[in-house]
Amino acid sequence: MPEMNDYAKVRKWQVQFEVHRPFATLPLPDIVVEEERSSPLYRLDGRLRGDSGGQLSITLGGRGGIRIAGVDHPLTPGRAFLHNHGDRDVCYYYPSDGTEVWNFLWMAFDGDYVKTLIAEINRKYGYLFDVPLNSPLVAKLMSFKNYQNEIQVLSPLEAGTLALDAIGMLCASKESELRESPRSSLIRDVQTVIAAETAERLDAESLARRFRISREHLSRTFREQTGSTLHDYVTRIRLRMAVDLLLQTRLTAKEIAARCGFSEYSIFYRTFKRRLGWSPEALRDNGFRPDI
Repeated sequence: MPEMNDYAKVRKWQVQFEVHRPFATLPLPDIVVEEERSSPLYRLDGRLRGDSGGQLSITLGGRGGIRIAGVDHPLTPGRAFLHNHGDRDVCYYYPSDGTEVWNFLWMAFDGDYVKTLIAEINRKYGYLFDVPLNSPLVAKLMSFKNYQNEIQVLSPLEAGTLALDAIGMLCASKESELRESPRSSLIRDVQTVIAAETAERLDAESLARRFRISREHLSRTFREQTGSTLHDYVTRIRLRMAVDLLLQTRLTAKEIAARCGFSEYSIFYRTFKRRLGWSPEALRDNGFRPDI
């Protein structure tokens, strides 16, 4: 079995990109690779990786695995994922019970704002996507095989277009899937209630009763559709509202905590500081608006 970093043995082909004077606000393609893995030693954990850049990966054959926020998912042909390299919730690997080679295609992205873009996509669509192997996205990435082991020099516009087209085709597949899924209607309704009634009790039990479904079904479906737990989503919405009120009103932090649905100020304070790295008062004094 090849060693984890013996790239010559595991990379079937690769094409690197070089961009001179890139646009600062556009994501940039860094490299496209077709790779094969068959060793249980292969494991890439976001907690141990650098914080720069992101990656789109599509399984072409065999089976891999990915763990997202502690939950394992199989990566079979046509299954794709998008993540930031330093995302601590993500770890992908060759399964310990694997019996065949995992063949996958991936593109890495760089750029000043790529981390923010991918994080927003993960919040909206989750990490996992279905991409048919005969899709335009796979065809586009595989077309670079004609230039294998070369460096492709791109203009700033060509580079930005390539990266955005790849990410856009990925998101389009999810939009189509969500429009056709009856589950997506349920989750949109739940999100509407959360946005309108942020100050109310919004746990899985109360929301499930409201929509006349089981708590387990709601929790599972919400995570499948959004890539986030219901509790984490509600907390993010409440913190966004709290930041807006801190920066736009003169309400006290305790008044804001109550308006945002926190039962106790101490819970609000701990959650705010743990998630955002600032106390409510310090954030207001500095006028800082974090990415939540």
